[in-house]
This record gives sequence, structure tokens and C-alpha cells, in this order.
Amino acid sequence: MASDGDRDGQEALRLQNVVERERAKLRALQDISAALGSTLDLGELLDMILDRISEVMEADRSTLYLLDEETDELWSKVVQADEVHEIRLKPGEGLAGAVASTGKPLNIKDAYQDVRFDAEWDRRTGYRTRSTLCVPMKNQHGRTIGVVQVLNKHEGYFTVADEQLLTALASHAAVSIENSKLFLSVVGKNIELLETKEQLEKKIRELDVLFEITQVAASAMELDDLLAGVLARTMRATDAEAASILLADEDTGDLTFRAAVGGEPDRVKRMTIKAGQGISGWVAEHGRPQIVNEVDKDPRHSSHISDEVGYHPKSVLCVPLRWDEGTGALQLLNKSGGRAPFIDDDLKMATVIAGHLSTAIAQAQSRAEQAREERLATLGRFLSSMLHDLKTPLTVISGYTQMLVPEQDEDARRETAASIRRQVQLLKTMMGETLAFAKGERRILIRRVYLHTFFEDLAEQLKPELAERGIRLELALHDRGTAHFDEEKMQRVFHNLARNAAEAIGEDGGACRLEVDRTDGGALMLTFSDDGPGVSDEIRGRLFESFTTHGKKGGTGLGLAIVQSIVEDHGGTISVESMPGRTAFTILLPQPQPKKRTRPEAAE
Repeated sequence: MASDGDRDGQEALRLQNVVERERAKLRALQDISAALGSTLDLGELLDMILDRISEVMEADRSTLYLLDEETDELWSKVVQADEVHEIRLKPGEGLAGAVASTGKPLNIKDAYQDVRFDAEWDRRTGYRTRSTLCVPMKNQHGRTIGVVQVLNKHEGYFTVADEQLLTALASHAAVSIENSKLFLSVVGKNIELLETKEQLEKKIRELDVLFEITQVAASAMELDDLLAGVLARTMRATDAEAASILLADEDTGDLTFRAAVGGEPDRVKRMTIKAGQGISGWVAEHGRPQIVNEVDKDPRHSSHISDEVGYHPKSVLCVPLRWDEGTGALQLLNKSGGRAPFIDDDLKMATVIAGHLSTAIAQAQSRAEQAREERLATLGRFLSSMLHDLKTPLTVISGYTQMLVPEQDEDARRETAASIRRQVQLLKTMMGETLAFAKGERRILIRRVYLHTFFEDLAEQLKPELAERGIRLELALHDRGTAHFDEEKMQRVFHNLARNAAEAIGEDGGACRLEVDRTDGGALMLTFSDDGPGVSDEIRGRLFESFTTHGKKGGTGLGLAIVQSIVEDHGGTISVESMPGRTAFTILLPQPQPKKRTRPEAAE
């Protein structure tokens, strides 16, 4: 028999082991508390919980099932031979399913004696399940969100104390899991919001580009200006490095570069691509967009064209242009930096722009054709009127020529010859205006002009012509500095205004006044006035329209229309004030602002 001392020693050892196990449980519980508060990553959190629960419960293994709210199933991930397997159970299926269904724990000494136990996993893995403890995980609202299951206690069976401990751990874990889910949900919503924000910002940028393109299409006077404006905005919208717009010839189908950025644009615009040649030719011919992110591998790529223009693309996005009277292609080359490829979003954007551009080209060509037709019709009316206007200077020339033949006085002959030259110059001016109007010339050459020199010379030109009709000209130079405008075009303006005033004043004679001044804003203000009878109410509202004339002998009705056109080409405005005894035309020409000079700081 063992002595009392031996029994005391054994009891002390047993108690010491119990204390050590409890200390280990306490440390594990502390670890679980720390772990649950250390991460919001759900996968990492579940791994921490399972590792510590097995240790605390002195079990072979543990499994944590979570309830999938979308499918109403329990799911868990189990690692077997370095492979992750997912287990899914319906509520009521297996021991864990029964606990999820009832919300009550199950503590079973021999799982094979319970009809609810499913031994399939044991048969697949070779594992033998004996004792089992399953408890529900409930959140702060008492709703079951999962099940914790521990298998095979190392010694004996799971006790009521184990059941209470696992229930406490499950509750603690449930709170952390809910927090993790909430965190992930918030993160997911934030990501969705950020993605939505980025999409909205992108759509806003696209709408801004389309709005700018619409403005360009509405304001561009020439087709080339329209194409250049659209091309620049398309490159910005798609982040392209280079681009071009090609239009097909109506007869041959050959493509010409009407706008280009990248390489040598001036050289590019002189090139022609045969119908169907290259990627752009294929797109224009077949009417289908293309993204080619490895240009060198595409058999349609014409490398010699790249050599000629001095630009070698790596990627190409090309979309067709289509309108009633023609075809073409919008071609984008290389994303900025040359590394990123073109994507479907770029293609969608380019396709939308191509649709707007096709419409704008059709409208621009229609406007140009209408303008040509209007000019032809206008020229027809103008030539009819001009034949009448030519009678006056031709009659004067004929009369002076007849007077010149018998005239013996040298001074009289010289004066008669000067009158003939003035009438010839008048004919040249009328023909020049006609040709310029017929060609639709709108180009101006703006230079710096010395005001006193220009207007004093101009007055010397106008005075003889006006003096022949008994009209004197006064020049008031309130500003004798410099300004910027097209000298030749502005001479034409004042010759037309002087002729208009002379025709209005008639044979009784009178006075004209030309004033040169500045506005407070720095614009050049030019006023030409006369003391004639004034403009009649009948034509005042359409004074600047072509062929507007009323009661003036020899008037073509084109002079003031030309005046307005020239002033507007300078970016200026012209207005008229008229009453019996005074008619004044006021021209405002904007001037460039002088550059501010920075004063260098004095050296210390």
C-alpha cells in the first residue's frame, strides 16, 4: 500500500497539473482576446480563433462555421494535405446544422451513436471522431451567425464547464466577426463609392470634351480649323500621344491627312494614302473601328508611311468617319508614355467623338457649299448692278479724254490727266472688291502701324476724290501713337465710307470728318462722319447687308457690307448713328495689351 506521503505527493502533482492547465487556458484566453482585437481581416481572424480554441478546449481540432445570409447555409474552410476545402451545410444537416437550427449547444460523448452525425468527412480523411462539442455563435442581438465545433478532447469527454467556456468564447468571437463583417462592408461601400466617383468624374470629363467639340463645330469658320480643334480635344480625352484625321476623295477613295499632330505635321498633310491601304485605309473602307496594340505584327500596317512621316506608333486606335457625302477615319496613336495600350473605354469615347465629328464635317461642307452658292448668286446680282456703276467713271474718263485732245494748256492737260487716273483707280478698287468678295477672302495681315503716318497718307488719298464733289475732309488725330491692324484692308474700309458719304451728300457739297482716338479700355476708336441728309428709316436696319442702297446714283450697295466684314475679321465692331445733318460710323478695334515688364531687384 502507498504511504500517506506518496498519496499526498500524487495529489499535489495532480493539483499542480490542473493549475498548469488552467494557467494555459488563461493564457490562451488572453491570447484570444488580444487576437480578436488585433485584426479586422476575416480570414486571419478565423485562423486565430480556431488555433486558440483548440488549445483552450484541449481538443484535437476545431471548426468554425459561418452562416451565409444569401444562401442560408453554413460554410467552413478546412485544410487537408495543403489544399483548402469548403464545407457547406444546410440548417439541420449534421451536428453543426442541428445547433444552427435550434440555437442550442450539443455535447456528445460518441458521435457515431447520434443519428445526426454525418461520417462522410471521416471516411474521406481517415479521421475518427469521438467526442464532439458544438455551440452556437450569437451576436449582440441574440441571432445565430455561426457554429463552433470542437472534436475529441485529449482526456475523457467535454464537460459542462467546457461547454460554458466554449459558449463564452463563441460569443466573444461572434462580436469580433460581426465587427469584421461591418468593417469589410464599410470598406466595400467606400470602394464602390470611389469607383462610382471615378466613373462620374470620367463621364464629366467626356461630357466636357463633347461640349467643347460642339462649340468648336459651331464656331469654326473653316473645315481645317474645325478638324484641328476636334483633334486636340480627342487626344486629351483618350490620352493619345499623336493623332490624325483623314478624309477620303469622293472619286478615288484615297485618303488625305487634313489634320495631324505628331511626327512632321506639315509633311504629313502632303501625303496621300491609297484606298484601303494601312490600318486607317482599312477602317475607312470597311467602316469598322480597330484597336491594334501591336502595330508591327498587324499585316495591314504600312511601315513605309511611318518612315515618311517620322513617327513610329506602337499602338493604334482608329474609328471610321461617315456622313452622306463622304468617308474618312479618326486615328489615335500611342497612349502618352507609349506603354499603356488602348482599351475599350478609349474606343467608345473615340466612336462617340467620331459621330459628332462626322456630323460637324457634313454641316461644315454644307455651309461651305451654301456660301459658294450665295456668293455666286450675289455675284450675279452684283455684276448686274456693277455694270450700271461702271457707267459713271467710264463716262467721266471718256469726257476728260475728249477734253484732253484739243487742250493746249499744259496745266489744264495735267489736271485732266490726273482726273482720268483717279477714275481708273476707282475702277481698279471696284474690281478688287468684287474679286475679294467672290473669293470669300477673310484673311488679314495685322501689323504695327504708326497712326499719324497712316491716317495723314489716307487723308491725302481721299481729299482729291471728295474735293471733286465739293466735299472737304477734316482729320482729327487725338491719338498719334501706334496700333495693330491690316493697313490695306483698313484703307479699303475708309475708301468705302468716303464713297458712301459722297454719294449720300450728293452734288451740293458738304464736309466729312475722320477722328482717331482711344477708348478707356485701350481699343482703337475710329469715327467717320458726314453732314449729309442721314440714313432713311427704310434701310437703317439692313444698312450693312449686301446690295442695300436707296436713292444713290452709282451705288452698288456692297460697300458697307465689305466694311463690316473687314472690321469683324479684325475682331472689332462697327455702329452707326444717323440723323438729318449728321451720320457717323464708329469702328472699335481691340488692341493687344502691352506686356508688363518686371523690374529687376537691386543687388544687395
